[in-house]
Amino acid sequence: MSRLTVLGKLTKWMMHIPALDTVRLDALTWFSRHGTDMMDQSYKITRVIAPGAQDYVSSTTLKRPAIYAVFHGRMVGLLGLNPRHKLTILISDSRDGEIITRSCLAIGFSVVRGSIKRKAVQGAKALVDAAKAGQSIAFMVDGPRGPIYEIKPGIIRLAELTKLPIIPFVCRSRSHWWFPSWDKFMGPLWGTPMLYVFGDPLFVPPGSSEAERTELHSQLQAKMNSLREHAESFWNG
Repeated sequence: MSRLTVLGKLTKWMMHIPALDTVRLDALTWFSRHGTDMMDQSYKITRVIAPGAQDYVSSTTLKRPAIYAVFHGRMVGLLGLNPRHKLTILISDSRDGEIITRSCLAIGFSVVRGSIKRKAVQGAKALVDAAKAGQSIAFMVDGPRGPIYEIKPGIIRLAELTKLPIIPFVCRSRSHWWFPSWDKFMGPLWGTPMLYVFGDPLFVPPGSSEAERTELHSQLQAKMNSLREHAESFWNG
């Protein structure tokens, strides 16, 4: 059994012990705050921005509100989107969600609580309110439990409700290691170069029919798959 597998099993076991929550909160908050400072100072990011996305994101900053479609296992790329307080993340209203929330707040992100799956109305309303306040939204398209790289339809409905465009976003580090998890989480190694790719925005017109939403979902899936393959081939080539 590899060390990564043992680490994954130990982490999963510790997550089920409520008495350890305080320790986990303190450790994750410390790691998030200082780890983010380390990444800001150590990782060189190359950004490739499609023409249509340049009105929403530049090489240094988020310019206008949008929904950033991100694969769950590549959420580490959100650390390079600035200013972080202008990016809102939906986190489940659960014990584990509280720990993740503390970590995200320590990093500098804006957070709303809820779940598109379990508490759909609460989660959607929180994100719509964030959009009305001028926030961009980070949406993990294949979360919370996969299958990996399979986009759920919720982001299409969210774009329709918020009237924000969807920006496909993928990242890839040159050197990394993979967490033993369903999403094949990518952990960039110290100081490795990072590639960020932003695709052209996808707009969902208000009052779209079910057939139109299905077509837009297929288009987003194709765009995300293509960007991920290009990002992977960038370092391999």
